[in-house]
Amino acid sequence: MKLKYKYCLDTLNSILNFKPTHTDIAKIINVSANALSNRLSNDGYLKKDEIKKIEQFYNTSFVEETDLIDIDFYPEDFGCFNKNRFIFSKNKKSLKIPKKCFENFSKLKHYSIITAQGDTMNPYIKDRDKLIVEHWCGGQIIDNRVYVFCFNNEIFTKRLVNNIDQIAIKSDNEIYPIRFINKKEITSFIVIGQIVGLLRNLKN
Repeated sequence: MKLKYKYCLDTLNSILNFKPTHTDIAKIINVSANALSNRLSNDGYLKKDEIKKIEQFYNTSFVEETDLIDIDFYPEDFGCFNKNRFIFSKNKKSLKIPKKCFENFSKLKHYSIITAQGDTMNPYIKDRDKLIVEHWCGGQIIDNRVYVFCFNNEIFTKRLVNNIDQIAIKSDNEIYPIRFINKKEITSFIVIGQIVGLLRNLKN
């Protein structure tokens, strides 16, 4: 497989929300920036191994336009808990993300992207990673899956385990202890969604 260099730049711009420079790409595939500038001018191509290096670096894949999904991206504020329901922030952008980035993508489901904060879910999730959230439609919590939830007006991203009378909240970073929510406190607890994809090196 080979793709036109211009197409790859345009696709990265759509997926990452910024366009890498010739110098950025040159460092990844070990060629000169001038060589890439010439490829752009001549409507030239990237080789298969070059494409693979770029995909690995940006944790993405080059796909046809029909395989890209428009998705709401909340750079900072995802929303807030108000009157027993979660209100999504109006501060959002629209990004195009490949279907391959989603776990079990479905047209019937609703998705958003949020920005991770902190180190509680290291090494799985790093600070400033972008997380694909499949919005919650109710149902049973699947033990040890990672969820975004609101508790006492704070938003968390943690693994959840549904016990008989408690919900266990687990961090991947072992320095943080397991916490518990008593099901009597369920009125101040709401699951927003499940993490079904992760994007690294995605800039705001």
